[in-house]
Amino acid sequence: MNPALPALALLLGSLLPAPRSLAEEGPPDLLGAVRADGRFTLLLEAAAEAGLADALRGPGPLTLFAPTDEAFRRLPPGTLAALREPGNRDRLRRLLAFHLVEGLLLAADLLPAPAPRTLAGPALPLEPRVGGAAVLTADVRCSNGVLHALDGVMIPPGDAPAGEVLREAIEAGAPLFNAGDPAACAALYARSAAELLARDGALGELQAEVLASALEAPAADEAARAWALRRAFDSILADESFRPLLEAPLPEGFPGPGPVGRIREKRYPGYRAARAEGGGAFFTLFNHIQRNGVAMTAPVEMTMDEGAGTMDMAFLYERPGQGEAGPQGAVSVLDLPARRVLSLGMRGSRSRAAFGAARRVLLARMEREGLEADGPFRVLGYNSPMIPPADSFWEVQVPVRAR
Repeated sequence: MNPALPALALLLGSLLPAPRSLAEEGPPDLLGAVRADGRFTLLLEAAAEAGLADALRGPGPLTLFAPTDEAFRRLPPGTLAALREPGNRDRLRRLLAFHLVEGLLLAADLLPAPAPRTLAGPALPLEPRVGGAAVLTADVRCSNGVLHALDGVMIPPGDAPAGEVLREAIEAGAPLFNAGDPAACAALYARSAAELLARDGALGELQAEVLASALEAPAADEAARAWALRRAFDSILADESFRPLLEAPLPEGFPGPGPVGRIREKRYPGYRAARAEGGGAFFTLFNHIQRNGVAMTAPVEMTMDEGAGTMDMAFLYERPGQGEAGPQGAVSVLDLPARRVLSLGMRGSRSRAAFGAARRVLLARMEREGLEADGPFRVLGYNSPMIPPADSFWEVQVPVRAR
């Protein structure tokens, strides 16, 4: 067992909420308690995917620090989706196991100890938090243990999000650079970069390329090397903090946009779209929806050729069955099937080079996962020309199927 697990549990403090009452017929097991509560849907899904659901039904005793759905939603965008991908199941299992402790740890058991010593050595002052998360409900007794509900997700040592690692590196490295020691700054930045590149899934595919290029590129001196790494850090941090601006509603059932720089598998329902070809397709489509009283939605869909040329453009209807399908002058209104796609979020101006880079990493992902294209590449553009190019968001997608 990871020795850090019980150590983290000792962070429970003296100001915890009152214990939660139990049903008169007797307590359920931990899995039953999580299911009955209603706040832990994402935890249940993740535990099933990680193969840990049986542990919550076992004889125990165990202490479960259970993050609520809201706790999972406060993780950096895309974090949980990435952990739930098939290639990251070990990381997901490690994260969830970090919330389980062998034996019973009750809030009252910790109250007499002002500063318990952890298994790592240093003493920890007690406070009403555990691993940085507040305890929402304490001491929910179960037949095989006890449950404490948390408002945050605890991250295992060494699994800190990329943004946190980079911000800490900058906070430590910038003073070294400013004090006249660029070599020490560059060395510190390089260690942080190498740590992230060694961790599967810590970075998006394009982010990893940017960081690896900065780490491996020759530099005139240590100051130039430090600046190259810092620019890569800033680019990744901008990706992590970027929030796409939705100027119009999504079609019914469409997944949300993002995240930036990371490939995600997405599922789209069947939808209706008005499609037009040619250089004036946007205005042709805009006039079409104005004449037919169809509200503008986001995104706009563009089919791409291998050279990043736009073959056609489509405006998407809010829901299937809206309006009339069929040819309407220069516009064809089509009912399109449900799709499984690989999607890569991009920020900034849409350029041929950026599309080419996105297409390259998507093809590499398809090769690794044994997938093949089930249609042409497309771009989903979410923003109008009124949005500054630096704030623009778009996705490069390819429909996929198993080989």
